[in-house]
Amino acid sequence: MQEGFFGRQPIYKDGVDVFAYELFSHNNERSQAAFGNGDTVTAEALLHECIHVGLQGVAGKHPAFVNASREFILNDYSWFLPKEGVFLQIGGDAKPDDAFLRATSHLKQAGYSIALKDFAYSEETRPLANIADIVKVNVRSDECDLLAKQMDNIRSLNVKVLAQGIETQEDYTAAKTLGADYFEGYFFCKPNPAASKQIPHNRLSTLQLLATLQTPDATLEQLERALGQDLAMSHRILRYVNSPMNPSLRKVDSIRHAISLVGTNLISQWAGVIWLGSIEEKPRELMVMSAIRAHMCQQLGVAMNCAHPDQFFTAGLLSLLDALMDSPMDSILKELPLISPVKEALLNRSGMMGEAIKCVEAYERCDWAGTVCGKLNESTIREAYLTGVLWARSALNELAN
Repeated sequence: MQEGFFGRQPIYKDGVDVFAYELFSHNNERSQAAFGNGDTVTAEALLHECIHVGLQGVAGKHPAFVNASREFILNDYSWFLPKEGVFLQIGGDAKPDDAFLRATSHLKQAGYSIALKDFAYSEETRPLANIADIVKVNVRSDECDLLAKQMDNIRSLNVKVLAQGIETQEDYTAAKTLGADYFEGYFFCKPNPAASKQIPHNRLSTLQLLATLQTPDATLEQLERALGQDLAMSHRILRYVNSPMNPSLRKVDSIRHAISLVGTNLISQWAGVIWLGSIEEKPRELMVMSAIRAHMCQQLGVAMNCAHPDQFFTAGLLSLLDALMDSPMDSILKELPLISPVKEALLNRSGMMGEAIKCVEAYERCDWAGTVCGKLNESTIREAYLTGVLWARSALNELAN
């Protein structure tokens, strides 16, 4: 079968730490949401992605929520998935008749974890909820009153509650008030207007340094001088260059030596990852997303034969600055010495870099119709995302510690 898109959405424990990822797939051969359908095609697409792509490659050490339709469970496709690190996620429209309850109970007894999506308590849904580990509830404003009335019944089921559809601060506050254990939604990668404040001088200085390092055609002397302003960053770069991860490099004792060995572009990218790792007051997933965006944008720039794909890396890296700093993007960029095309891409999503950022943002939202970048095919975009996930995890672990 042809490969389509394969993405993920984080699920948070407390608004900061990631608990799990929900996986989404889209099969380009049939132009449909593969995990959302209930037939054999769904099972084929799901198993192909989870087994051949590898759950660990996409979700890392975190559990993966995998959508499992009624037919998927009744036809025993679930048994092809690993028990460890997987939640079989059953839709709210699954008919909980005797056959389905038996099949689901059998999976639970065998060690599989069960999550119920779009859950609403009723006497009809209670038997299935008694089997589940997690129920996912909507916290949209038009449903909060109903949900509040149901919470006592839901808590009597001895399940964890996952609030889905968190889009605003109000949603998050409501979910916490209702006693949700986990949270899912795009609110966590948006700026918090209530926390908007002037960027501290030390943070702004580091950002200005980072922008300087991303300047195209920066000379060895300019990079060396810029990095000399941040001893902590210089130390981390030198420590990484001299680590066992780079056994082919001889002992490096200066930034100038490091730059001459690995090149200005790579040093600039390392500096960006180190900066991400230094941000402590924000969800780590924001830093992960920034790193994925940087690498994915760069790969899209390479695939489109752009002259300076390193500039795509910069645009992707900084595309979440407003969320990271809780300040408007235009205010932040006024303080940074970035070239005009990068600024325009960040402010207006214009130019080829802007198109790459829009493609990455659509992929993050699993908006497959909007996941378009020039004339690139789906396979190229998909590989850019998957390699970005792996690169971000590796880079943050190796450089940000």
